[in-house]
Amino acid sequence: MGAFSASGGSSAEQHEAAKRLQFSPISDNMSSSLDITAQSPEESPHHRSYERHPSLTELMPDAMIGEILSRLPDMRDLARAKLVNTSFRESSAYVKYVKFLCRQRNVLRGPGQNGECLVPFKEIVTSNLKTVKCVERLRLEIEDEMQANRYKDENNEKNSLWLTEDKFVMQWLPLVSATLQNLTVIDYGQQAIFHPTPLLQHLSHLCKQLRTLELRNMFLDCSPKQCGTTKDQITQTRLKDVSTLTLRCVKLTENGLDDLNTVMPNLKTLTLVTVVGLKDAKFVSEHLQVLCLGLATKVKSVKLVVKQLIKLQLKMACPEELKVIAPNLRCLAVCMDKRPDTKVEFECVNDLRELLMGASEFSTLHDLCKHNRQLEKVFLDVPCMAFEDNGGWKGVLPHVNLKNLPDMKHITSYCTQLHTLSVGPGLWHALEQDMMKNPDVFCPTWPNLTRLILHLIVQVIDVSIKLLKALVDAIPTLKTLEVYVHKDSKVDTQEFQQLKETVKELVPRVDLKLDSWKKGLKFECFSF
Repeated sequence: MGAFSASGGSSAEQHEAAKRLQFSPISDNMSSSLDITAQSPEESPHHRSYERHPSLTELMPDAMIGEILSRLPDMRDLARAKLVNTSFRESSAYVKYVKFLCRQRNVLRGPGQNGECLVPFKEIVTSNLKTVKCVERLRLEIEDEMQANRYKDENNEKNSLWLTEDKFVMQWLPLVSATLQNLTVIDYGQQAIFHPTPLLQHLSHLCKQLRTLELRNMFLDCSPKQCGTTKDQITQTRLKDVSTLTLRCVKLTENGLDDLNTVMPNLKTLTLVTVVGLKDAKFVSEHLQVLCLGLATKVKSVKLVVKQLIKLQLKMACPEELKVIAPNLRCLAVCMDKRPDTKVEFECVNDLRELLMGASEFSTLHDLCKHNRQLEKVFLDVPCMAFEDNGGWKGVLPHVNLKNLPDMKHITSYCTQLHTLSVGPGLWHALEQDMMKNPDVFCPTWPNLTRLILHLIVQVIDVSIKLLKALVDAIPTLKTLEVYVHKDSKVDTQEFQQLKETVKELVPRVDLKLDSWKKGLKFECFSF
């Protein structure tokens, strides 16, 4: 007996019922689905009913699809999305984040087999920005692989990769200026670092909604002379709403820091990394809360009057005069050696909670501890270790003085609330050298220390174990011990296991973490 007759009813009746099942055609939209509808007995079998359901993209407004497309990582991905269907192509006009990345293979690759030539990167940027309406975040970037090479066609205006030259800026910036809030430009340093860019002047006139700005590999000159205006005129057109500025590998003029403060008077976060050109670094602000001052060239003087500053990082060669007035400062990081002929003052800095210092001369450390007895976390290091870019250890720098170690007894006597101490690999090496010369070295007692973090580059395993034991014995309140051994340490697997077992025996009731490290120290417990 067949399957139809098994369920009851004649075969003719079941055949007639099967004919009533009609299939709607597949929609040409992305979200099309197979729809099965039943035809009523009253309907003619010769007339099929089709019911078309709206697709997902039809139900969603263009702005919502544009928000989704904004999550795509690159303009190339957005261009592919436009090819999906008409809805995606129309909705792409509402993307809020756009990124253009210029890769070396897209510039140096020759014409295709069909004779098609590459479209210059600048033309891609302008043509695509003409199709969007409400860009809030824009990123223009020359990839790192290209930065190291001298591009053969850089003098050709059409193929030039200088992204912040005047003519090109005025081609793309007006297209997004009305809605732009966040801008990142990573320029081609081989060209851009030699010529001042008028980018800041154009931004101040056009982009009234701008909040965040990140610039790399360029020459910024926002002095009144370069702008062709007076300082009062600059004040009228300045970027009042910009709160965050980041400069990396940027050249400034001699008084460029003060000029930046004039153009962007309400900055709350200012980050300078590998900045050159400054001679007098003066900055006075009532609003700045976070400042990273990383200067690649020596300056004559640094004066910072920042009453609302909470975090300050200084990484530079010590100037002839350094003065910081920051009564609300809570976190301070200093990588700078004070010379005997220099004057360093931290005025009104009396409420620090975190202090990170890398130096081979620690008189500034002692003064800060004396006036900040409520310190809770401290990181100390001596910059005597040389590393590769990938974190590989090259050896000990011969010119660094390892004799002027920080006075630990001085720190413990003043900072009675200190509960976290982190030791960098340079200081650990200096302490090992000191122990080898003075085997009976005395470690002062840390009365309230509960967390100890050590970064080791082990060279002589026995010395490392002895120093570790002396430190642990001096901390009766220790609860957490973190030991990170560099992967290029001169220890084999058996010696590493010996170190591990020794540490476990020393602190049987302590929360122990023993791990390796290579690139980047462990600063998770600090605010920086």
